[in-house]
Amino acid sequence: MKRDFKFDNIKALLIFLVVLGHSLEYLYGVNDTYGALRAVIYSFHMPAFVFISGYFASRSKSSVSEVVVKYLVTYLIFNTLFAISPWHVDSPFNFLFPQLIYWYLLCLCFWRISVGAIDGIRFAVPLSILFTLYIGTCPNADRFMSISRAVCFFTFFLIGYKFSFKWIEKIKKLYLALALIGSIVLTTTLYYKHIIPVKMYEYIQSYSSTKVSNAAGIEMRIIMMVLAFIITFSLIGLMPSKEYFFTIMGRNSLCIYLVHIFVIKAVGQSKVLSFSNTWSNVAAAAMLSLVICFGLSLEILNTAYKRLISKITGVLIIQKESHISPT
Repeated sequence: MKRDFKFDNIKALLIFLVVLGHSLEYLYGVNDTYGALRAVIYSFHMPAFVFISGYFASRSKSSVSEVVVKYLVTYLIFNTLFAISPWHVDSPFNFLFPQLIYWYLLCLCFWRISVGAIDGIRFAVPLSILFTLYIGTCPNADRFMSISRAVCFFTFFLIGYKFSFKWIEKIKKLYLALALIGSIVLTTTLYYKHIIPVKMYEYIQSYSSTKVSNAAGIEMRIIMMVLAFIITFSLIGLMPSKEYFFTIMGRNSLCIYLVHIFVIKAVGQSKVLSFSNTWSNVAAAAMLSLVICFGLSLEILNTAYKRLISKITGVLIIQKESHISPT
């Protein structure tokens, strides 16, 4: 069957935005223009990624144990490598506090284990939304095992798990394009009007840690989730299904995700891309992001990663023996 490249193309865009967002943050900060760009990127790039992960989880032929071991092993390897690097943010031996970007791998394990059971619960989606809003009122629910993100993003994973193209195939592309543009403009306006702090889009801090009341935080989170879903559905409806030169970035997005932060941190430490003009810095970050994405999407790197993980999972997964009944 011919491969549909739609989701590869969406993932290519999203992984580029992941790398660009981190490049802007760790090279230039999160204020002014950089903050506005970061707000737009963070408003949908990880919600959309999680949504797509849920979509493919419902169609995966791999067992839950295979997937969980794959991502847990990957988490332990790369979280440890970053923890012993000069840029670590917590104790190198504290695996319960994911280093920077690696929370996603740990959360994927939680989501894959739980989604099958939760999907069978009546009103699962409304309940997951309520938990997403509630978790922000808990000051202690933050970086420990990425509990805040695990709860908040599960809604996107669950809805992606249930997603059908029938939801958007009848919507005209013009309306989807207008919805996409309008959502981006609104997100930018909310940033410059100081209505939603950029840190809110990380879904990691409680409302009080972001210096807003619980009531205001819940209102913000509702707006954020609505915008994220509008942009995600618009991208799915608008993205073509053909293969392009950048499609490989989406097909091999995991290796880009795993390694890019090392490159960005090293470049940021060197100060080689620091210019006096803001837009020169943005252009430099965009070029750096493209180089990283294309470089880390090379098939040789992804093949090596897959072979390594396959060997490890082959050792850890219990193979079920097939028994032939006597006749």
